[in-house]
Amino acid sequence: MRIATAARNILAIVLLMLAVLLGAGSLLGSAATTVVHTPEPLQRILSPLATDPQLRQVLPDELGAALEERITGGAAVPPQLAGALQNAIAAAGAAMLDDPGFPGAWEQTIEEARADFTARMAEAKGAEQVTLRLDLAPLLGSGWDTLQTSLEGSVLGALLPTEVSMPPAVLETGWPDAQQLPTPTLNTWLAVARGWPWLLAGAVVAAAAGLLLATRGGRPWAVFAAGCTALALGGAARLWFAVLGPVIAPAQGAGVESLVTGRLLGALEEEVGRFAAILGGGGIVLVIAGIGWATVAGLAAHRAPRRG
Repeated sequence: MRIATAARNILAIVLLMLAVLLGAGSLLGSAATTVVHTPEPLQRILSPLATDPQLRQVLPDELGAALEERITGGAAVPPQLAGALQNAIAAAGAAMLDDPGFPGAWEQTIEEARADFTARMAEAKGAEQVTLRLDLAPLLGSGWDTLQTSLEGSVLGALLPTEVSMPPAVLETGWPDAQQLPTPTLNTWLAVARGWPWLLAGAVVAAAAGLLLATRGGRPWAVFAAGCTALALGGAARLWFAVLGPVIAPAQGAGVESLVTGRLLGALEEEVGRFAAILGGGGIVLVIAGIGWATVAGLAAHRAPRRG
């Protein structure tokens, strides 16, 4: 009888620990699928860069070089006006940042980057590594409009073509890195993450089964074990990012790619911290509940014979 009781309680503990694991997986899966498949999270993370002083410092140079390449490829600019064109492009690039249409163009760039990354992830084969890349074409279009307006009526403006093709102008961030997060591994994680409702349902079933299976005296300790599991998971999440964060941090630099990657890693750190805080808070509650429950049950059992 004692062996059967112990087996029931051990299995109940395992089920409640499994419920915590499945619940944590559901929480992560929901967040991951939302980031990958909906525009809002990435917009929330990267849209503020439109007013970031560092981006406003480096972006005009990036846009100016790409815009000059496209203009000179479609128009014969006399050598004596080449310097004036460069100055006009530089001024237009800086002015574009204050144009009312710039935030919208930046948001379009972000959304196209997300859609491009998602599509290439779905089509990735073998050991191919898919990284986030930015296409500056929407920003170049806005810069071209600003340049045309600034040169309207001038000799240089008359020499420019009426239209300029805007093929992709891709900036490669190089993130995620193949050594830290290979695309096949990430695709596997995302495939599991898309099943987060099933993970949540499994967590509820496992928790209910564990509580029903445990004996009256074993239930508090099963709850205590679940709390310890949650605390351990939260600590492991923080430790994982503390170890991995410096490794995956982008190379020092002030380019657009580094700024974008740095903002993404900062958001990832915040998300890991939020996940760890949820698990830690829930774990503390469960540990206290388990200890309190066991204490009350022990006192009741101790007093029962006296009343008899």
